[in-house]
Amino acid sequence: MGGVTVREYGLSFVRVCLQKYIGKSWPFLLIFLAGIAVSILLSVRGKRRDNPLEVVTVDGNDRNMNYGEPDYEEDENGGSTAKMFLSVFLICAVTVCNPFLVRALIPKLGMTAVYYRFFWVIPITFGAAYYLTAALIRVRNRVLRILAALAAAVALACIIPVNPGLLNLKLPTNVYKVDGAVPVLCEAIHADFETTAAYRKALKRSEANIDRNSEKWLRWQAGQYPLCVFPSQIEFAVRQYDPTIRLLFNRNLRLYYEGNRTTGITYDETKVRYQRRALILDAMYGRDESITTESFQEAMEKTRTKYLVVEENLANGGFLTGAGCTQVGVTAGYTIFRYGD
Repeated sequence: MGGVTVREYGLSFVRVCLQKYIGKSWPFLLIFLAGIAVSILLSVRGKRRDNPLEVVTVDGNDRNMNYGEPDYEEDENGGSTAKMFLSVFLICAVTVCNPFLVRALIPKLGMTAVYYRFFWVIPITFGAAYYLTAALIRVRNRVLRILAALAAAVALACIIPVNPGLLNLKLPTNVYKVDGAVPVLCEAIHADFETTAAYRKALKRSEANIDRNSEKWLRWQAGQYPLCVFPSQIEFAVRQYDPTIRLLFNRNLRLYYEGNRTTGITYDETKVRYQRRALILDAMYGRDESITTESFQEAMEKTRTKYLVVEENLANGGFLTGAGCTQVGVTAGYTIFRYGD
């Protein structure tokens, strides 16, 4: 849960996380809590439903026959599924949803600076769906059940806002379920990199080093894979699609450079390590005209960056080619530059 820290919020940490996670979708939480409450009441009552078996006789007449206690028992609250959600709720209530325990435990786990995701409240969505469905099924009359389902759907659609991302949803067209440009770019980079002297050198050294537990072997093994910089909109997809593409930026560093401070992790912009990476991105897009060819080359060599992928209409092509980059090609709307031989 980006931007939410125990250090800042203290005992209100759990409440703030719930507010940020649920947002305007609070009806889900109400449905879930109502279902949990009913499950607890029915569990305390311990009432069991009858289990009549439908039997078709030889003459074709149907009749219900009760053979006593069935081989299995099902609770009035819906059985094992309701028990599962009830168990999750009780466990979370006394552990991760307990503000006193969380305040004492999370600092010991080193998560006071940032708490990325609220995984333990995800069951709220599924639980709400289950309990709402279970309530609708209880309506015996088929017409009333359909009308109740339509009314519930309309009510939820009106109360809960639509995710803005759904309005601009772009479905992937490839089997990897990523942006269509990602596989094409990765394949083009690999094909070009395997023709370079850097690849052949790394391959030769890793094969010559028989000690595969040594740091040198790991370094030369990693050298067989290109180190790249991608545009932010596809960089995270590249990380998921192709692990043999090494990225100069990790997730948090790239978000910080782009101005996203919600991760809770900050970087010292006076450090050379940060400045070199920022300089490369600034040079790719021509954001800083004071960048010299020498400073760019130093940053590329010190970081050992090999490929720069830039949007075709945004690339600072003249500077990059003049600073030692070779344009490998233009693919899927992106220009690929290779630094050095």
